[in-house]
Amino acid sequence: MTIQHAIDFIRSGQNDPQLRHRLVQADTEQVREAVLSKENFKFSMAEFEEAYSLTLFKCQHQKDAEALMTFRMWWLMLQRSPDKPLNT
Repeated sequence: MTIQHAIDFIRSGQNDPQLRHRLVQADTEQVREAVLSKENFKFSMAEFEEAYSLTLFKCQHQKDAEALMTFRMWWLMLQRSPDKPLNT
């Protein structure tokens, strides 16, 4: 796991609606991790937060910073969402 993977995820996640869609459609945390792994995005939440801080620090325009903050909130909410129950 690396901070660079988290930085790459932030960049891709902000610009790739298909990646975001696959992550939202993931039924469980394990499926989300598999989606990330397939894209070579292997990072911990601490690494994500460090990558977020570094990326935010580099923002030169307020709209870029706001877009990054919005993306972070989306990711945190997705991470905290409960797994969908299995259909039995």
